[in-house]
Amino acid sequence: MIGFDADDTLWENEVFFHQAQMKFIELHPHIKDPEELILQIEKENIKFYGYGIKGFILSLLEASVRFSNNQPNFQNIDKIINIGKDMLAQNIQLLPEVEETLRHLSEHYMLIMITKGDLLDQRRKVERSGLLKYFSSTEIVSEKDEQTYLEILEKYNISPQDFLMVGNSLKSDVLPVRNIGGTGIYIPHKFTWKNEEVESTFDLERVVELQTISALKVWLKNEI
Repeated sequence: MIGFDADDTLWENEVFFHQAQMKFIELHPHIKDPEELILQIEKENIKFYGYGIKGFILSLLEASVRFSNNQPNFQNIDKIINIGKDMLAQNIQLLPEVEETLRHLSEHYMLIMITKGDLLDQRRKVERSGLLKYFSSTEIVSEKDEQTYLEILEKYNISPQDFLMVGNSLKSDVLPVRNIGGTGIYIPHKFTWKNEEVESTFDLERVVELQTISALKVWLKNEI
């Protein structure tokens, strides 16, 4: 079985968060080191809001209030809300060669999509992507850690040794799978949320780095 991350592995995602953050910074030129402050607030709020656009916008609203001496500019508040609505309405932009690769692999392997975030938003993106026909199932989870992957594998009666996970996040898609005995396929994306970056060095055993999703076909052929 091959698992695929969705955001920034199958379609663009983080670029829209980056653009929204730049708009926020333009509205708040007085905030020093705004990117670090926003990231800190996001980290604090994950336990309340989880991952996704809604939690991100709530964190931007909190940042706007917190760093305006609790005297928020209501025009800015309105603009931040509209930024969030625009993000939620964003069309799905598939990454290059994704559909062709999934079409080919679905003929030879059991594919499953494993994505984390807000249930409603992730379900909407999955449905709009047009990719559901290539997957046996979709799992929308609140966190991607060793326990989550073990539970998914148990659900489908798949051993970790027979599982590959493909994604752009070493922290969420690759290392947890490696740690339970599976193989992680790392495909870097030019935009990666800082909270998904791996700070310490790690053992590269059972971790494969590919530059494009289409390279997965060649790698699998050589591994068989």
